[in-house]
Parts: sequence; structure tokens; C-alpha cells
Amino acid sequence: MLARLSGAAVPAALVALGASMHRTAPSRAEPAELAELAVITALKLVAQSVIAYAGGLALHLSAPQLLAVVVCAGLPTAQNTFIFGQEYGVGEAVANRAVVVTTTMSLATLAAAAALLG
Repeated sequence: MLARLSGAAVPAALVALGASMHRTAPSRAEPAELAELAVITALKLVAQSVIAYAGGLALHLSAPQLLAVVVCAGLPTAQNTFIFGQEYGVGEAVANRAVVVTTTMSLATLAAAAALLG
């Protein structure tokens, strides 16, 4: 039981960090922002994982190593993206939405990576 709880600590922390970015009344996104967010999400969660997988295969990594590389590549967008946007006054809304969306979607993509490679 404790092993399962300790194994869930890091993913739970990532989800909590991403969820903390959610606003109770988000502003309505413009269509261009939605398209941009879709591209950001696809690149972060899918393309980056596929590139990591290909790189791991090219380096002849073992199955556990390959899983670790793909999972690390498929983690959600970090909150520091939003912090940098806020600090410099650029792209705050897109960064905020990217953190929330990639955190939510990463639950499915990371589970899929674990199922396929684990």
C-alpha cells in the first residue's frame, strides 16, 4: 500500500501544480489562441514523446530506460513557463492555458506511454 502511495506522489504533485493554474472563471479564448494552444499541446505531449522514443531506439536503450525517456518527454508544460510570461508580460494567458491543458491531457498520454512501453 505504501509503495503505491509513494509511487503516486510525483504524478499527484504535477496534477496539483497544473490544477492550481485553473481560474474559476476563465476568459473566453479567441479562435487563434485555441489553435495555438492545440499546436502547443500536440507538440509538447505527442511530438516530443515520439522524438524521445525515436532517439531512445536509436541509442538502443533498454525497455525501462526507454519508458523513462518517453515519460519525461511527455510531462506537462512546466509552471515556470507561466512565471516567465508573467514576469515579462508576454503570453501569460497562453502559458496559463498550456499548463492547465497539458497537465490534464498528460494523464492520458502518460498512461498510454506506460501501457505501450511498460
